[in-house]
Amino acid sequence: MIQQILLIDDDPVINFVNSKIVAKKFDDTPIFIFEDGKKALEHLKTNSNHSFLIFLDLNMPIMNGWEFMEAISSETPNLDIQVHIITSSVDPSDQAKAAQYKQICSYLVKPLKASNLEKLTGI
Repeated sequence: MIQQILLIDDDPVINFVNSKIVAKKFDDTPIFIFEDGKKALEHLKTNSNHSFLIFLDLNMPIMNGWEFMEAISSETPNLDIQVHIITSSVDPSDQAKAAQYKQICSYLVKPLKASNLEKLTGI
C-alpha cells in the first residue's frame, strides 16, 4: 500500500501540474514535492517505514535523478519504493539505463498525463 507520493523535479510549474494530476488519482495519499534529489533522499531516510510512489525527473541540480537512484540503491536498498521516471529526455541510453534499476517501473516523457497513470502497472 502506497503511503506517500514524492514528486521530484526542479521545475515548480511541472511540480504544480503533476501534483494536480496525481492528486486526482490518489486523493487520499499525501504528496510531497522536492526540487532536488538530495532533499528527497533525506525524506526517504527519515521516513523509511513508509512505502513510496516516486515520480522522478532526471535532469536536476544538486542531485540529479541518476545520482538519486544510485544513492537509494546503495544507502537504502530495502525501502519499499516504486519509481516512475518523468523526463524530457528521449535518449535511448537513458531509457536503457533506467531499465537497469529494479526500483524503476516506467519511463515517461514529459508532460505527465492522467492517461499515463492509468497505464502504470500496480497503480
